[in-house]
Amino acid sequence: MNILQTSLFAIAIGYCLLSAAGLRNLLPQWRLRYFSVFLLLEAVGFGFEWLMLHPESGFKSLWLGGLMWLSLLIAPCLWLCTLEITRQQTPSPFALPRLHKWLLLIASLCLAPLLLSAHRGTQFGNAENPISAYQAMFIHGTMLVCIAIFTLQVPMFIVRIRLLLQEYEQHIAANFSNLHEHSLKVLNWLLLILLIKWLMAVLRTLHCMYIGPVGGVGINLFMTIEILFTLRALFALSRLKPTSALIQQPVSDITIEAVTTSAEKYANSSLDDAARRRILNKLQDAMETQHIYKQASLSLRQLSEELRESQHYLSQVINQDLGTSFYDWVNGYRIETAKEALLNQPDKTIITIAEDVGFNSKSTFNTAFRQHTQMTPSEYRRKKLAITTN
Repeated sequence: MNILQTSLFAIAIGYCLLSAAGLRNLLPQWRLRYFSVFLLLEAVGFGFEWLMLHPESGFKSLWLGGLMWLSLLIAPCLWLCTLEITRQQTPSPFALPRLHKWLLLIASLCLAPLLLSAHRGTQFGNAENPISAYQAMFIHGTMLVCIAIFTLQVPMFIVRIRLLLQEYEQHIAANFSNLHEHSLKVLNWLLLILLIKWLMAVLRTLHCMYIGPVGGVGINLFMTIEILFTLRALFALSRLKPTSALIQQPVSDITIEAVTTSAEKYANSSLDDAARRRILNKLQDAMETQHIYKQASLSLRQLSEELRESQHYLSQVINQDLGTSFYDWVNGYRIETAKEALLNQPDKTIITIAEDVGFNSKSTFNTAFRQHTQMTPSEYRRKKLAITTN
């Protein structure tokens, strides 16, 4: 093990520990305990790997077993972290689905033979007390079972995190006129971290099985990738802001079932035709006369207070009668107003127009504008003005 590799391990461990310790100060309004746990798991994992690779350290089977066991905790930890962000509450570790609890238990039992084979020597095999061929086959067999569990476990959690992200996006779209983009970016980065770690673990396993142990250059590359992705996720976390768009669903009730349709959601609604017409007239007046969409902080709750109508009924009318979500409905008015301003007020900057019509950032404006027109605001202004000039 050269100085470069030792230094890289020291940097990785120090970075993870300092980040875990400073996360509370970085985000005082949050209690992202599971991301701190993830960073601690990363630090301990780097430590185990350094001990396993160091030529003078003993108990190598112990460090390898510990590293494999920690790898099994990464996906559940990031899933719980996703719940923290979308629910803004710290879920219990026992909130893990029962299947994954059993998988962790089975994997832990499969690692027991490897851990029990640890010895003081600096090699995996004990020259003073060698094990039989059958014992070696048994240890390697249980290790393969553990690797298979990890290979299956991570994609299952990736699906669960992706569904949580989809649910969160739909919840915000149903209640807010501006996307909380930083929250969505953080969730995407958590998903990407998990995918990268899974891919690298599979590649390392295949390399060990068919080629041999991963060399120093490969380990350095894997570590650098992990550090960079974790650093990027930490940067996204630093910009995270709490939102009142909580998904009101107990953690214990979380499933991977499909999201219910609009018809199923409002199947038991008592909203009659007269109430629908009244609400539609109020919505039209609020938008076309009062221009309430220009309020950047506009939410479904705020709109219900302004119109003195049930929040649930407003959501039903927007979804069923207007055939859209609250987010798309409000931003439709914003985009149409912005299109007029882009042509009639060419001296105004795009960010000024975005703020005037109710968007909270240029990136949110660009995203919504592209969804409605398949063009950026700059492209729209340039093309339309060119046509008018000609």
